[in-house]
Amino acid sequence: MSSYVDTTLVSPYADIMTGQSITLARSLPKLGAAVRRLRSDRGMTQAQLAEAAGVSRQWVVAVESGSKHGLEVGLVMHLLDTLDASLMVRDDRPDDAS
Repeated sequence: MSSYVDTTLVSPYADIMTGQSITLARSLPKLGAAVRRLRSDRGMTQAQLAEAAGVSRQWVVAVESGSKHGLEVGLVMHLLDTLDASLMVRDDRPDDAS
């Protein structure tokens, strides 16, 4: 495979990734901790975040505690968008795995 990269095909999002804080959230408790940290960093209360995201405060509490099983991905994405954050999916397989 060529090491040449067609820069017209590279997302402009890659340009803003440098220096960004990335939190690995491989479990619901880690996702909840990341949401709690982001909310706190933005100076928001759970009630303020819930209102801005259009969800209940109880839902935010459950997400932050890591106890909300069966999360609707669309709601999580909307919550993260409200916090000016995003979700990244990374392939954790070793390079030599088939």
